[in-house]
Amino acid sequence: MTKDLPFVLPVITDEDICWATNLFELPATAFCGEDRTDPRQEVLKSMIPIDVAACPGSGKTTLLVAKLAILALRWQYRTRGICVLSHTNAARHEIEARIGHTAVGRRLLGYPHFIGTIHGFVNEFLALPWLRSKGYPIKIIDTDICRTMRWSNLPFKIRSGLESNNHNSSVLSVKSPEFSLGEVRWGKQRVLRTETPTYCAMKIACQLSATKGYFCYDEMFMWASELMTNVPGIVLMIRERFPLLFVDEAQDNSEEQSAILHRIFMDGDGSVVRQRFGDANQAIFDFIDAKETTTDGFPIDSIKKDLPNSHRFGQNIANLADPLGLSPYGLKGHGPKQKNLSINKSEAQHTILLFDENNIDKVLAAYGELLIETFSEQALREGTFTAVGQIHRYNGDDHKPRHIGHYWSDYDPELSSKEPKPRTFMQYVFAGLRDSQTTGQTHLAVEKIAEGILRLSGMAAGGAMRPHRRHNHRYVLTILEDFSVVRKTYEDLIAKFAMERDIPTKETWNGLWRGVVHNVATTIAGVSLSNPDALGFLEWKYGDGAPVVVSIAQKSHDNIYRFSRNNKEVAVKVGSVHSVKGETHTATLVLETFWHNHNLESIINWLCADQKGFVKQSMRIKNRLKIHYVAMTRPSHLLCLAMKRSIFEDNKGSIDMSKVQKLEQCGWQVKTIE
Repeated sequence: MTKDLPFVLPVITDEDICWATNLFELPATAFCGEDRTDPRQEVLKSMIPIDVAACPGSGKTTLLVAKLAILALRWQYRTRGICVLSHTNAARHEIEARIGHTAVGRRLLGYPHFIGTIHGFVNEFLALPWLRSKGYPIKIIDTDICRTMRWSNLPFKIRSGLESNNHNSSVLSVKSPEFSLGEVRWGKQRVLRTETPTYCAMKIACQLSATKGYFCYDEMFMWASELMTNVPGIVLMIRERFPLLFVDEAQDNSEEQSAILHRIFMDGDGSVVRQRFGDANQAIFDFIDAKETTTDGFPIDSIKKDLPNSHRFGQNIANLADPLGLSPYGLKGHGPKQKNLSINKSEAQHTILLFDENNIDKVLAAYGELLIETFSEQALREGTFTAVGQIHRYNGDDHKPRHIGHYWSDYDPELSSKEPKPRTFMQYVFAGLRDSQTTGQTHLAVEKIAEGILRLSGMAAGGAMRPHRRHNHRYVLTILEDFSVVRKTYEDLIAKFAMERDIPTKETWNGLWRGVVHNVATTIAGVSLSNPDALGFLEWKYGDGAPVVVSIAQKSHDNIYRFSRNNKEVAVKVGSVHSVKGETHTATLVLETFWHNHNLESIINWLCADQKGFVKQSMRIKNRLKIHYVAMTRPSHLLCLAMKRSIFEDNKGSIDMSKVQKLEQCGWQVKTIE
């Protein structure tokens, strides 16, 4: 077999850039600019370590995909590949879809290359091989299922003691390969001693779950780190395999992710060529109190390349959003691309809607009415309209509006996330259909349904060991090869739900499809699925009445709020700020929510440009600024905020016009909801 040539990084030329521009049907000046000085050209050609700081709407993903296509064209190595890592599966899907639309780009979707999430890479190349070498089977990697198993394996008295000390299954989180659990609080000021029967029982429960092949998602980095410590040569092997690394959305990496990537690819001698893409001003995490990175932070000033000009929105939105950036760099709005969407001009009148506690439920209708007044019928049909908030899960009914549900009672937070973790099988179906409808790619619905079936099969006690896979549907078909009848019913299920989008009623679910799903999952598990977790996962939780395809899938359970007036209709997608990160909307409404204090109220000085950036404020303010910077940089044409009227009232309960005028000077119009 012929060996690979000595590795030399490809050289990217002007001709290559022209080729990529034509391949993706972009304007001739997309990467070089009218005056040939656009920094994107330098980024494309660069083959040294760089950090690309890209503002919202700068075409970061397009730039990365174009560079990957050029590299795929120039790549000459059979056993050495390009590694592309993203923070989420949603980002991975976007890169795979865009690169996969080209014949040359499809070369990157298989060996020797890797495109995937950070967790997927660590699992595939480090954690899972190491666990298998230690004799552990791999059945399922799911934090909820694993912790539930650990909790159920504890003696009743141990569980009762933990519960009386305000603990639940989340306390069963392994901190070391020796299955230590770290410090476990006991009482007000005590820590549970490691030699106590309770601590020992907890440790045994965690060990038992591992021997059965159950692992928590957030513990896999620990196993990967143990492999690198015990077999240090693995790092050199990975660097030999992947001499070129791209990291997308680098600002979103937590300290844990940044530290392990630095150890794998950059630490010590022989580091790879790494190019990271992101925007530090958009660094928001999956949960509010996530730990920011201190290891190998992004961007490194000495290798930073700025992309400060946005093609998403015009200068008016840029001016409104820029003060919220932690390090405002003077956003330049060179958009929007579709200047004919709004009725009168390329950017509509950006609006703050004021409400009081008695008319919170009228906010979305007021927004819908504004949209109908602003945009043409064609724009209303073809545009993307959203309403988002920082807090979207129910967390109490005080401090209204506390969460998105206070604006719209039909909102389902389980379906908002880019990567939802549904609690029932039908929520997997709805999440898949939402992704499929949004992208036009049916396979996303197929994959989500298969994921739900595999999750159900993993709830079986003593089931067959199933290694972790990235392609759920293909994996299910492989397992069912020897069960032709069951495989046929699974294929019928996929065709009905994902292809035909024929969603059942409660009657047809309980009478037919629930049994089909249960039978497929039981066949995969190899044992009975009769435990409470499995049966609860199959419950119907949507009431009786009309077919779900009308009353649920097309209405509340795709989180689409529909408003009509004067024979015009607009559909508004409602969700969390996290769920729309990276997206472009025609119009965005940012909803007031509550986290320790009301969020928009807390940053009012930035909204009216009295303050800019982050200097010596609290960490809560820092988090609010980042989250709302992301929210306010989504729209191309219209930006709206929903805020409490009381913020703008004087001592007599009347609107203080001096506060309103300050906002108007910044470019806002202020409307009160009656």
